[in-house]
Amino acid sequence: MRCITVLYPAKDNEGFDHEFYKTRHAPLIKDILGPALHKIEVRKGWTGGGGPGTDATYIAVISIWIADWAAYEKAMATRTQELLDEVPLFTKQMPVIQIDEVQFEL
Repeated sequence: MRCITVLYPAKDNEGFDHEFYKTRHAPLIKDILGPALHKIEVRKGWTGGGGPGTDATYIAVISIWIADWAAYEKAMATRTQELLDEVPLFTKQMPVIQIDEVQFEL
């Protein structure tokens, strides 16, 4: 299994629309990925998230767990632009993305 982590910086991104992400963008991800998607987690950074007396480094952190990488690649090959076109509708900052191979899970 692989996990795609999408990190939206908090700095200069106070207008991030969490509701839009939850109600429109995450369902679009689910629709595009279909059975390739194992699960998706959408988390909101909070004050103190960077340690006592600090603000969160990221305003939103999304984990997209992929059960079938070949199916993911096939789905994304034809529909990536749909996801990219929505980004300006909910954020001012492009995300940092990291893809990991899951080594251990409880």
